[in-house]
Amino acid sequence: MGTSEYGKGKGNRRFPGRSGGRGKQKSEQWRSRAAHAVDNLATLGEHLTSLEYRGAWEKNPSERIYLLDQTFTRAGIGYAAELRPGRWRPIFAILVPESQREEAAAIITKLEQRERLERVHDDNSLRKSVRMIEPADVPDHLKNHPWEFLVYIVYGNDHITLSYTALLFRNKTHMVFGIREWHGPGAPYVLNKMAGHIVVDEEFRRSLITDNPRVPEMWEELE
Repeated sequence: MGTSEYGKGKGNRRFPGRSGGRGKQKSEQWRSRAAHAVDNLATLGEHLTSLEYRGAWEKNPSERIYLLDQTFTRAGIGYAAELRPGRWRPIFAILVPESQREEAAAIITKLEQRERLERVHDDNSLRKSVRMIEPADVPDHLKNHPWEFLVYIVYGNDHITLSYTALLFRNKTHMVFGIREWHGPGAPYVLNKMAGHIVVDEEFRRSLITDNPRVPEMWEELE
């Protein structure tokens, strides 16, 4: 996810295409769904950062930005948005105050992760492989760790091409869940070492913890 910082600037900074901004354009339909986005960047403060938001592949820009708008509003995050060309489809450039970057990035990651899991979970035409694994390279003093690990693989329609791979984990009381996922080829061939890293590195493990209800449901496919 690319970011860039915006330092001090003119008080009337605007995204191109917003009312009164450079390169004034006819307002796109999605703007009406971004009800809480600001027109004037100065209202967000002097130090801003840019995040990319793709959202669900099959949803149009209006649907994607509405979901982000409502979630940001509940979290108290101010933002500005601009729809820009992407390699495969348009993506949103989202500007937020630098002080809220971490929280905003976490929300974007969670929204996009939820959308991906829903697509994988709902497509019954794909072939799936679900199996538990043991973490590797765990030091002796952590051998009695409380974590269980699952590898969840989805094959493409040709039953050969990998379209989705996920390493899931949960504690033994099944109260805490986490996931690390890859779309398309590129996932590590052996995930035992990453599982071991999750056991050892608390900060890394915490970054993967999720409350997405799809994750426990993926575990149920094993049971």
